[in-house]
Amino acid sequence: MFFARFTKKTAAPAPSAAPRKSTGSAPSVSAVKKTSATSAEASLANSTLYQFKRNVLDLVARMNHGVPHTDCEVLKRQTMFIQTQLLHSLSNDPFLPEHLKLMLMEYHAKSIRATLCERRGEHLRRVS
Repeated sequence: MFFARFTKKTAAPAPSAAPRKSTGSAPSVSAVKKTSATSAEASLANSTLYQFKRNVLDLVARMNHGVPHTDCEVLKRQTMFIQTQLLHSLSNDPFLPEHLKLMLMEYHAKSIRATLCERRGEHLRRVS
């Protein structure tokens, strides 16, 4: 699931984006917004960190399919567990470049720190 996403993909144009004939004038504002939105979607689709987060959330959602949770701590623990297991498997993947492994480990460390700070109540003590 996650490993197949490391091949370089090109973003496909939106179905409504048909080739236009050049009229000689500047592109309209809506055309510029569509191309910038497409490029943002394309950059997200190719982002390793985005794919990692999406896969973690997808696995947690599949795990809890049909099970209502009123306590967010349960979901947070499950998310951290899945994230840890994916990170362990990715760190042993010989095809994943080292810089991506380091980036994912840094993200995981930040997630752990944030979770620990929330449990200790440190976020409540900050002055805004």
